[in-house]
This record gives sequence, C-alpha cells and structure tokens, in this order.
Amino acid sequence: MNAVIDKGVNEAIQRLLRERLNQYGFERADIRADRDHSGDPGLFIDVFYRLSREPLQTAFTLNLLTELRRLLMSKGEDRFPYLRHHFDERQQVAKVR
Repeated sequence: MNAVIDKGVNEAIQRLLRERLNQYGFERADIRADRDHSGDPGLFIDVFYRLSREPLQTAFTLNLLTELRRLLMSKGEDRFPYLRHHFDERQQVAKVR
C-alpha cells in the first residue's frame, strides 16, 4: 500500500477544509493513509474544531465529502476520503427546517 500522501494533495485538502469549515471553528486536520475495513486503501482525515458560535449545518458537512472527493480525483488521488469530525462537546447544531 502507498502510505505516502503527495504534498500537493495534503495541502489541497487542508486548504479546502480551512475555506469551507473556518466558520465552524476549524483548527486542523490530521491526514493519514491506511486501509479501510475492506482492506482497500483510503485517506483518513480527522478534522478538529474549536467551539464556534455558528450553529453547525449538518447538511454542509455531508456535502463536503462530495467536494473533497472531486478535489482528490482532480489531483489524481483515487483513495477514498474518510472524514471524522471532532467538535467541542458544547457545539450547537442548527435545527433542520
């Protein structure tokens, strides 16, 4: 398995996450290559947040995965991204309308 993540891919992921998640208190993303539950190669991205006054829009985080996948494919990266969000336990979630 190729456990190396291209520097340009790593930087592109970080930039996208910072741009899209800054309003929700984005602090950092830890990215590593590993195998998923089926043994296929994947990118495991742990996203950490500080407490934000902006209530979290849950649909936004779901749409982020699609945008991230498109970005990776445009960079020639075919490993699937697995996102895990680590919010402050006091983070408010927006009510679904």
